[in-house]
Amino acid sequence: MSKINPLSTLSLVLIALGGACLLAFNLIGSTIDAQGVLHEPFGLIPIGWLLIACGVVLGLASLTRAALRLLKPRSDRQPR
Repeated sequence: MSKINPLSTLSLVLIALGGACLLAFNLIGSTIDAQGVLHEPFGLIPIGWLLIACGVVLGLASLTRAALRLLKPRSDRQPR
């Protein structure tokens, strides 16, 4: 049984949190008060996209790291 890579787990968590931010923005919605001022949770949009982008970058780093480990000859690997 192989160990779960914490880098890939973190990447999935960040992507899920980013998706939750974007979903929350849509669920909360926007309102206009009596003075005509728009009220919306605009901060959730950039936070959501930032979390998704960080998750994708970490996921690609994790995949690259795993691919490099597979390509490395067995004699060069250090015992654990």
